[in-house]
Amino acid sequence: MDEGGDTKPVHIREVPSKVVDILQKRADAQGMSLTGYLRQHLIEVASKPTMEEWIESATNRTWGVDRETIVRTIRELRDEVDSE
Repeated sequence: MDEGGDTKPVHIREVPSKVVDILQKRADAQGMSLTGYLRQHLIEVASKPTMEEWIESATNRTWGVDRETIVRTIRELRDEVDSE
């Protein structure tokens, strides 16, 4: 996912103090600002498809081979194995 280019500000309200403290400690441990740390994690989360998105892309994919060809090929391979 492209980290450069256009950016937009994001504001998150009502984050529990304990959560902010933990995230700040983690950012500090990596030598990062809290903003940089959160930006990195948001980019990482957005770069991976959700399960629903993955299923959608897999089921709508054109494989370039029709079902009949796949079934015939599997049967032929099974017949070869069985004849050995």
